[in-house]
Amino acid sequence: MNLKKFLLPYFYASVIAALDLYIKYLIRTYNIQENVIIENFLTIDLTYNTGIAFGLFSEYTLVTYFFSVIVFSWLIFQFRNVKQNTIEFYSLILILGGAIGNLGERGWNLIFNNNGKVTDFVELLFIPSFNLADTYITFGICFLLFSEIKNK
Repeated sequence: MNLKKFLLPYFYASVIAALDLYIKYLIRTYNIQENVIIENFLTIDLTYNTGIAFGLFSEYTLVTYFFSVIVFSWLIFQFRNVKQNTIEFYSLILILGGAIGNLGERGWNLIFNNNGKVTDFVELLFIPSFNLADTYITFGICFLLFSEIKNK
């Protein structure tokens, strides 16, 4: 495997993570509150989350951060075992990109005494607020499960 093929998934993941972080920055900078996009369906509303998915374990931000770093480290090495241009390959890129976005922001906010908050801003129907990185991770996991079921 040459260096270009080795670095390609990390480059893709970094690009989508940068998009997530930039959109979070814009939402915070312009303090977007209760901006209804589609009535009773989709609203952009700035909130913060110190927990993991849906605010779980919000009292244990530091513990969940270190656990997430361990999972993130494991995920990086998964690219050695997957063929390029497969559903599994792109699934891992989405999951890694989402992890970079959320872990990067949470790590920054832990260091600079903002309690490890992550910016959430999408309110969709009855689903608790989430961000673009959460969407990457969710779709990545769904595609990964689909890939696994298909290969069985």
